Amino acid sequence: MSGPMRADMARQPEVIAGLLDRAPEILAAGATLAPGTGGRILVAGCGDGAFAAEAAAEFARDLGLDWRPLGALDLLLSARRLTPADRVIAISMSGNVDRTVAAAEAAAAAGARLLALVNGLGGRLGAVAARVSLGIADIAPFLCGTASYTATIAALMLLAAGAAGRANAADALHAALPAIRAATGFEVDEPLPTGVRLLSAGADAGTVRYGAAKLVELTRVPAWSADLEEFAHSQYWAMPATDLVVVVAADPALARLAAESCEAMAELRVRCLAVDTAAAPVSTAARRFTLPAIPPALAPLATAIPLQALAHGLARAGGLDPDTRLHLKGDAARFRVSRMLTRRSLLGTGQ
Repeated sequence: MSGPMRADMARQPEVIAGLLDRAPEILAAGATLAPGTGGRILVAGCGDGAFAAEAAAEFARDLGLDWRPLGALDLLLSARRLTPADRVIAISMSGNVDRTVAAAEAAAAAGARLLALVNGLGGRLGAVAARVSLGIADIAPFLCGTASYTATIAALMLLAAGAAGRANAADALHAALPAIRAATGFEVDEPLPTGVRLLSAGADAGTVRYGAAKLVELTRVPAWSADLEEFAHSQYWAMPATDLVVVVAADPALARLAAESCEAMAELRVRCLAVDTAAAPVSTAARRFTLPAIPPALAPLATAIPLQALAHGLARAGGLDPDTRLHLKGDAARFRVSRMLTRRSLLGTGQ
């Protein structure tokens, strides 16, 4: 199936390889974020930016950084506690998300060293701080974020390597490219479920939050994300057996627990789809999409892509167009209120 969103999904290996070609530039920007003694790196955004900050966390922490992903509103509310040793990365592709801009301004006013991760000139956010741009040309207007999301993760990992003074760590990102290429081959043949529950933990906790957001943006299928363990103590009790459960596991220990969960849910005839790897199989899932082995800390670069395809496929199955998202813009009142909530500067522009 063709279309702008599919094209954007398919180009992710190329986009990430292009960022790796720019590694010296991004590493140098990251070096300016080396924290002072006892300092943290606070990484903030809204929506995809917040999910990407979480998805890059395990990689950054493996480098010895105190990496703190948080929502832009949380950064805004806690900016008074920033210290001169702290560093801040503010993420917004458009640069016009109100809360992210306000949080960056508050961080700058508190004296924190600040870097904006944007696409293009970065709008209002790009005027607040030094910026790194992904430099990704849009394929079509108002597409659901796909290539920009995985590219944001890759850029954050490169910034983390620079901040940690570990330029050689950037070489590890090349190890993710085979799995990223393989991930673009996922095809959706799922019947339209009553809902989708996306479960993971560890490095892919942000991935399932992102996947649920894509389903919300593209479909009318209710979607939730949760920690694999906490799901059993919360959402499970309200879940109809006609929901689809999606587990994402690239860590062998997590995959073993996910396999136990899928086996248990089969007793209720709940269908489980696993996005796993050759080194971390979820053998009991009703359907598996297995990626080549990849270090768990790098897995979010690849595991997000099948979730994009799932959202795309379920949108089509539900009679919606993922290339235009007219079901969002068509509800003029709701769309206007969404801009009042997040991007007042874009009111009336249709963006």
